[in-house]
Amino acid sequence: MSDKHHSRLNSMRYLLMLLALLLSGCASNVVVKSNIPTPLIERLPIVGAIRYTDDFENYRYTETEKKRALQTLDFTDAQRVMFNQIFGSLMTVVPLDSPDRQLVIEPEILDMQYTAPRETKLNQYEIWIKYRIKLVDADEQKIADWIIKGYGKTPTAMLGSSGAGFSSAANIALRDVGAQLSIGFARQARIRALVKRNAESSSSIELATQSQAELNTKAQDEEVEE
Repeated sequence: MSDKHHSRLNSMRYLLMLLALLLSGCASNVVVKSNIPTPLIERLPIVGAIRYTDDFENYRYTETEKKRALQTLDFTDAQRVMFNQIFGSLMTVVPLDSPDRQLVIEPEILDMQYTAPRETKLNQYEIWIKYRIKLVDADEQKIADWIIKGYGKTPTAMLGSSGAGFSSAANIALRDVGAQLSIGFARQARIRALVKRNAESSSSIELATQSQAELNTKAQDEEVEE
């Protein structure tokens, strides 16, 4: 390979690296649009509500270091969509004031961190999101309280701007959280107990209904014979 060809390759690599660095510095304020599909999971025999606090509804990541690539990241709508979709698939969701609710779920965002290509020298955007998921019963007694951490990364080669990079990484991190919720929710001891109790109650109701139907049929047959 000629020196001239080597020089061209090196120039192209340099330009690509420079472009990645420039793109990583373009983002300032990013609003994340939800890109999270509805999960295909079995719905549990549970009736619950979701409580979003003011802190959750108004959360927006704000960077304190002015020299960093990203200054603000707003993913409130995207995370609300994720929680609504996941818990709406896991159980029957009712309003907070519904007398039928058996539990209340309250997500709390604890932390969010990110890295950009110019900081790590890697051609990817990364985002970490940390949540606490609180579950209480209808009487506000604690059922469960567990921590979930989501991680997302997106290569710069797939993107046209740093804003798109951060948005994509945030959506992947939210999907990661959603996947953990889908798997871990039914594994909580109190949730398993509630599912079992509801299933047994449902079976008892079905048996009672079946018995009553049989009695009604028998009574009708006796009337016909008379």
